[in-house]
Amino acid sequence: MQTRFKLLNSLSDGDFHSGDALGAELGVGRGAIWRHVQTLRGYGLDIYAVTGRGYRLRTSLELLCVSRIIDGLPQAARPLIADIDLHPVLASTNSHLMRPEAMALPSGSVCLVEYQTAGRGRQGRRWLSSFGANLCFSLVWRFNGGPDTLSGLSLAVAVALAEGLSSLGLSRPGLKWPNDLYIDGRKLAGILLEMSGEFSGTSRVVIGVGVNLRAPSALDESIIDQPWVALDELLPEPVSRNRAASTLITAIAVVMSEFQKEGFAPFMSRWQQWDVMAGKSVTLQQAQGVIEGRARGIDATGALLIERGGETSRYLSGDVSLLREVVPS
Repeated sequence: MQTRFKLLNSLSDGDFHSGDALGAELGVGRGAIWRHVQTLRGYGLDIYAVTGRGYRLRTSLELLCVSRIIDGLPQAARPLIADIDLHPVLASTNSHLMRPEAMALPSGSVCLVEYQTAGRGRQGRRWLSSFGANLCFSLVWRFNGGPDTLSGLSLAVAVALAEGLSSLGLSRPGLKWPNDLYIDGRKLAGILLEMSGEFSGTSRVVIGVGVNLRAPSALDESIIDQPWVALDELLPEPVSRNRAASTLITAIAVVMSEFQKEGFAPFMSRWQQWDVMAGKSVTLQQAQGVIEGRARGIDATGALLIERGGETSRYLSGDVSLLREVVPS
């Protein structure tokens, strides 16, 4: 596998490289280069092979670099980050940090990956991405208190992500309860929280984040079940993946530190400024059935408020969607 990613590093400049030159550089034959290229194509990378010229990526590729990410962390945030672990390929960064071997990792431990083979989102959905196109990472945080003390945590993480993306130049990130980021009805980023711990003891949370940074040409759109958008479509200039990693890791670590001290209260108004559902007709899919009504924001615990027939009820879980409203002609 190391040879494969050394090959990708050589191709990342977007220029042509002959099979002979690549083989000499990596100490393998041209046949091995071809086989590695086939594997890399399976990761969603668009690699051209032209007789007489060699191989090249369709576009140059900015690979993640731990030292560049650390250099991009503000001095005030560095004590919050214990370690950054970067992998070329993993099934899932969340799964990696939920392994028994990872249970002793301290708060602020980060796992990044260039390509996930089994990325996961909320409600059991898959999180799809091409190699090196997007940003996928997870962060561990420990809290002094059981899961009952973490009410609103997923919404606080969403606030962190919205504020981080705003600092990268995104003018109006929209939050969809409980923790997805949407732009004009298209998904930009998602969050998956997995918790473990005792009811009245300490809690360990793994916060998984996936952000669409690039619009890859080789991603199979037929298996994507919802509209999506990439950050580079929304900004005048593409943002550096390493800069995005530094910014968003910082934003989440700082918010985790704030939440640890003050709970959800400081984040309620910050959530409301990004809320794209308040006042709109929604459906909430739960195991018990579907609820339709008008979203009325959130309460102090982060619960979704829905008004039906003049009465407002609070909901702690479910899959919510906006209803298309018909405007009279």
